[in-house]
Formats: sequence, C-alpha cells, structure tokens
Amino acid sequence: MAAAWSINGVVTSVAVATAALDAPREAPRPGAGTAAPGGHFLLCWTAAWLGVGIAIAAGISFAVGVDFFPILRLSVLSAVVVGFSAYTSARVVPPLLAGLHGTLRLTLDSLILLAGAVFGSAAVFLTDPFFALAQFRIVLLVLALNAVVAAGVAVALGTYDRMRRQIEASYRVLREREALEREMNVAREVQRELLPGAAPRCEGLELAGVCRPAIAVGGDHYDYLQHADGRPGLVIADISGKGVPAALLMASLQASVRSLFSTVTDPGQLQKRLNDALCRSSSAARYATAFVANFDPATRRLTYSNAGHLPALVIRGDQTLRCEKGGVPIGLFEGMPYETGALTLEPGDLVALFTDGVTEAPAPGGEEFGADRLADLLRSRRDRPLDEVIEAVHDALLDWSGPVAPHDDVTLVLARVQ
Repeated sequence: MAAAWSINGVVTSVAVATAALDAPREAPRPGAGTAAPGGHFLLCWTAAWLGVGIAIAAGISFAVGVDFFPILRLSVLSAVVVGFSAYTSARVVPPLLAGLHGTLRLTLDSLILLAGAVFGSAAVFLTDPFFALAQFRIVLLVLALNAVVAAGVAVALGTYDRMRRQIEASYRVLREREALEREMNVAREVQRELLPGAAPRCEGLELAGVCRPAIAVGGDHYDYLQHADGRPGLVIADISGKGVPAALLMASLQASVRSLFSTVTDPGQLQKRLNDALCRSSSAARYATAFVANFDPATRRLTYSNAGHLPALVIRGDQTLRCEKGGVPIGLFEGMPYETGALTLEPGDLVALFTDGVTEAPAPGGEEFGADRLADLLRSRRDRPLDEVIEAVHDALLDWSGPVAPHDDVTLVLARVQ
C-alpha cells in the first residue's frame, strides 16, 4: 500500500506537468496558422498516464505477488480513465457550472469526478471479469487508488487553470494599459505641438505663458496671435471636460480662432463667430469659456471680450482691475451677442489670463486658492521676469494644495506693458 501511495504522488506531479503543455504561449499573429492545444494536451496526457499505469501495475504486482500482465492491462486502462476523468472535472465541467453557488458547484463537480473515476474503472475491470473476481481485493485497491488520484489530479489541474486564467487576465489588462498609455503619450505630444512655443517678441508687450494638464491631455488652450496690421492678440480658453474629447475640441477651437483672427478685428464679433461655429459643429454638452484680447502698441489700448471665462486681471500698483465684459460661454446658444470691453493700459501694468485650475486649486481642507491670492502674488513679483513669476505661481499652487492631486489643467498667460 505504501508503494501505491508513493506512486500517487508521482502521478499527481506528472499530471500537473503535462497540464502545462496546454497553456497558451502567445497570441497568434493575424493570418498565421494555429495549432489545436487541446489535442496536443490530450496526446501528452495519454502518454503520461500510460507510463503511470505501467508504474502502478509494476508496483502492485511486486507488492502482492500477482501476475504482472493482467495488472498491467487493467492499470493502464484505469490510468487513462482516471486521466480523462480528472481532465473533464477540471476543465470541461467548471465552465458549465460557473453560474451555480460555490458549495453546490463543488458538490456536483466532486460527484462527477467520483462517478467518472469509479464507474470508468469498473467498466475497465469488466474487460477481464474472471481476473477481477479472482483478485477482488486487488481490484478494490486499484479502484480506490484511481478515485483518490483522480481527485488529487483534478484539484491540481483546477488550481493550475485558475492561476493561468488570472495571469492571462492580468496580462491582457497590462497590455491594454500599455496601449492606452502609448496612445495618451502620442496625444500629449500632439497637443504640446499645438500650444505655442517660445513667446514672440511684440512691440509694447512682454509675454510668457504655460499650460500644465492635470492628466496626459487636457482642454485648456492659449495662443499668441497677430493681426494683419501687426497688432498682437491673446486668447485663452477652457474646454468643458477633460481628457481626449476635450483635447480634440480644443484643437478644433484653436483652428477656428487662428482662421478668424486675421479677418475679424473686434473681439466681440470674433466670439460671436466662434460661438456660432461651435454650436453647429458640436453637441450642447460641449462648450468652452474663452477670453480674447487685442493690444494696440501705439495707444496701449486693450480691447477684449470675455465669453464666460474668468476675468483677466490687470495689476496696476495697488489696484486690481478685472476684464469682465463679454457674454455667455461659446457653444451653448447660437446667435448670442458678445460685448467688447476696452481698457487703456499704463507702462508696468501686468495682465494675467488664467483658467480655473489656478484659482480653484484646493487646499487639503477644501479652500480654493482664489483670484485675490493670485493677484497679491502677482503684485509682489510684478517687476520680476515673467518666467520667474509663472514659476512662483506654480510653486505657490503646489504648496497650497500639498498632497492633493491637481483637479484641473493649470494655464497662465502673462503680459507686461513696456
């Protein structure tokens, strides 16, 4: 009996090893031929169990001193029956019972496994009924051994299959995530190319700007523009939503602004044209806030139109002026009018255009950074180079938010009158 149970351990190890032959290697390439892994597995399984059957027959014959060849025949056939019974219980039955309760599923699976091992072995023994009747104790021994081995092999195979499916599922998720990250990296690079690079040199203005998306891509946009007569212009916009849809709408809005800016000189009329175009090309759920401004270096006059955007700030000494005239966000209602505001600037005035990612940055307690805090920060550094001012604002936002992740894109454009 000890020899038989030692063979049991060998059987289980061989069964699990042969099961690995059925594991999927790599997804076939399109158009390539595919082999039948199940047939390959069954062939290897049968060969392994034939060897196991011979080992069982030899062990039992040696232990009890019975003729080797009848034991060999019955053991080999029984080994094959056990192999297919364990295979069926581990791989065919579980998917059919997947919708049942765990206890009920385990019970039915065990009964199917036991029935396959016991009745299959009994059917094998009927191929030589005289030997079975003459050596009844040996027949019961082989039958019991088959049932135990089948249970052990089925459990090992089932555990292996569950681990394999989990690994395959994790691998698929990892591949999908890597593909998504590659796509987002491409989108980030495309969006970065759409934003302006170094600020241009403009008569009467010193310019600087930055856009830092909260995720890979975002819906904030800013641009430096120029009229046909050389007058500089600025635009900043915030698209509703985040991610790729907002980035696509941002690219469309940028193209519209650039195509209209050279021909439409009044900011209010430009906002009206942008609003009508966006209403016709997108759903009502997609809209944008935008601030458009022109600057005349000869008169230092700033004309602007604010379409639902945060008012631009003009820092002048201890004063803070807000550019509020305009209208509703663009893309909501077609045919809406937009006002044009005007403001005469003075040398040293600092104009700040920004999105809500700056002023609505939350502290750990929930308090927002706020426009007043931004104005005080700009006022304290209004004589510094604009790139340094932008970095100071960025550092202040990081200190303010602490461990809280950015909730929105951060875009800031500064213009100082010379």
